[in-house]
Amino acid sequence: MIKTILADDHQLFTDGLERLLSDSKQFSILKKFTDPYSLLSEIPRLKPELIVIDIEFGSISGLDLIPRIRSIDHSVKIVILSMHQEHVFSQEAKTLGANGYFVKNVDHDLLIESLTSICNGNDIFPTSAKKSPTRDLLLSDREIQILKLLANGATSENIATQLQISGLTVKTHRKNMMQKLNASNGMELIKKAFEKGLI
Repeated sequence: MIKTILADDHQLFTDGLERLLSDSKQFSILKKFTDPYSLLSEIPRLKPELIVIDIEFGSISGLDLIPRIRSIDHSVKIVILSMHQEHVFSQEAKTLGANGYFVKNVDHDLLIESLTSICNGNDIFPTSAKKSPTRDLLLSDREIQILKLLANGATSENIATQLQISGLTVKTHRKNMMQKLNASNGMELIKKAFEKGLI
């Protein structure tokens, strides 16, 4: 269970998000905060693994809170939820040290999957303005690395040798990427990756 804090001054939204995350059986909601100062003071005691913050959060914006949280706990995962789709907001969140940025109308299943992926070490942000995160953004840095090698004609065995990982690991990454991009074979995987600007 991922120990999670929710920070949003809209009670109805946080109640709904709490139910969604709790029902997934993957997140344990430690506390919900409607005040930024209370949130900052409680982080050392609660020791969360994930903090989900509204970009418009009381007297301090969620963006302004990112460096303050980082100064208290450098390892906690920070995700911004927002009504704003403009690329400038997600890029600022990324620059300030957040691990993810999602528009509030994001698909529920995708949000669960994305938050889990972030807690496993993968930062997730929209790739362009007016675009919500999609499943192809769940590709990890390692998967992108393998994709680029595949596109350059490397075999699974070559990739395993170059990256110093097992051939089975490479094949597992390929299988996962094919599922994420809805590709039926290696050629289609590379084609879709090019189309989506991933390589």
